Amino acid sequence: MLAACGAPEVAIAPEPAARPAPGEVTVPPVERAGQPNVLMVMTDDMRYDELRYLPHVREFIADRGTDFTNSFAPTPLCCPNRASFLTGEFPHNHGVWWHEEPWGYGSFDDSRTLAGALQHAGYSTGYVGKYLNRYGIAAPKAAPGAAPSTYVPAGWDEWRATPDAVPVPSWDPLAGSTYDYFDTTVNVNGTLEPHQGEYSSQVLVNEGIDVLDRFAGGTEPWFLQINSLAPHHGAPFEPDDPFLETPARPDWVKDRFDAEIPRAPGIPPNGVSPEADVSDKAEITSRHRDPGPGAQHAVRETARQRAESLFALDRHLARLFRELKASGEYDDTVVVFTSDNGYLLGEHRWVSGKVIGFEPSYRVPLLIAGPGVPAGERVDPVTTVDLTASILDWADARLRKADGISFVDDLEGSSGWTRAIGYESYLPSIANLHDVRGFDGPQTAIGIRTAQYFYVKYSSGEVELFDLERDPLEMESRADDPAYADVRRDLNAAWRKFHDCAGAHCDIALPPSLSADEDRATELRNRLQTSTREFYGD
Repeated sequence: MLAACGAPEVAIAPEPAARPAPGEVTVPPVERAGQPNVLMVMTDDMRYDELRYLPHVREFIADRGTDFTNSFAPTPLCCPNRASFLTGEFPHNHGVWWHEEPWGYGSFDDSRTLAGALQHAGYSTGYVGKYLNRYGIAAPKAAPGAAPSTYVPAGWDEWRATPDAVPVPSWDPLAGSTYDYFDTTVNVNGTLEPHQGEYSSQVLVNEGIDVLDRFAGGTEPWFLQINSLAPHHGAPFEPDDPFLETPARPDWVKDRFDAEIPRAPGIPPNGVSPEADVSDKAEITSRHRDPGPGAQHAVRETARQRAESLFALDRHLARLFRELKASGEYDDTVVVFTSDNGYLLGEHRWVSGKVIGFEPSYRVPLLIAGPGVPAGERVDPVTTVDLTASILDWADARLRKADGISFVDDLEGSSGWTRAIGYESYLPSIANLHDVRGFDGPQTAIGIRTAQYFYVKYSSGEVELFDLERDPLEMESRADDPAYADVRRDLNAAWRKFHDCAGAHCDIALPPSLSADEDRATELRNRLQTSTREFYGD
């Protein structure tokens, strides 16, 4: 499930001829003193183990850069975690908890974000693809009177975002959506442009290449973020779609992974439910039914289609990487690849979903390559807000409020796992009783992750505690086990510090009882990977 390193390799296929490849003559490196460029690709709902379906990304980044094998989305849901990246703050500070009203884009103040901080530091900034959910529908909080679908937030020199909807008749060429893989409308610096019949990944990479061409060779460093829809579900509906959330794909990639994906990654080879007894789990999980043959077939088809959408994205990203090499900017560019959150595909009876803190949902891929980034793997824990802090650090830029910890100065060495990693979510189906201590805001789940433990408390009063050394797959909660009383006490102390932390106070040092040096952290990470392969037959 989570073991990308042990996964079978996927052959690198030739790129589609959607856009001519750069010429044979490579532009000489740009003579520019100062901070590096940053090219960032963010996928949507991608699990860590799905890196296997992106051979060009692995070849271009992982093989020459760092694979952060313990990278987490502190709130594993698209809208709040994207807001966390743009602000460097946890949701309990930026206030975006969900993708629908009263949250979503309309609750997000994007007047001061990473983009503006980078501009102030002398960077050219570009944004391509999906923004926050309900962008194009909800009135911008920073400019309530602006037209939602053509609004350009502060801080961006090149804006190529995709509105979720445009207020035109359905027959209008501009009626495309972020969530229609073959009908994507793009807001190009305030002007809407249709792309009917073009595949979303092709459109967004083309836009990214255009922005890269505009930035390359200039005197300013640049930051470019490209956000794919893949592998998130999206229209149009296809005949082989199960009654689950699936992405649309171009015909040339369909059925490519049928033989390689005989079942969903969260379903064991014998087809028996991964957990016979879920009575130890919170009600949000224990109420789920054992996935029968129909559900297992559906989630398998979902896994296949997700892989196909990622493989199609990977082909287009190969064009972007070639363009970067040909531009003369390659040697001075930090390239980042990550996802906004993970996704459950059968684990713990969740045939689909995210938000919950189980590993497949909470853990995300993070690959970084570029100047000063060594090749190899790291087990030090990082989060989405730490990535924001690190990009600011590379750029010598500052955000007035930020909760993350930069890892730039630590790239050449590892300190192991010595700090608490937070998790928090709003789960609408969990009652927020507010008399449960620490739940005075909208969140209904708050947790702490260490190298060995995952501890989560719910606003319903329920508690889960998993010992990832004895139980890497989080099958049995130890919350009521007297033998874990001291562990729970120490974890609860970290929990109290995290649930309302801000700024530097979010850097929560673990006591020796919960810390792990590099060797120990590596051992526990390897145990998780090995146990996953053995249990799920990966």
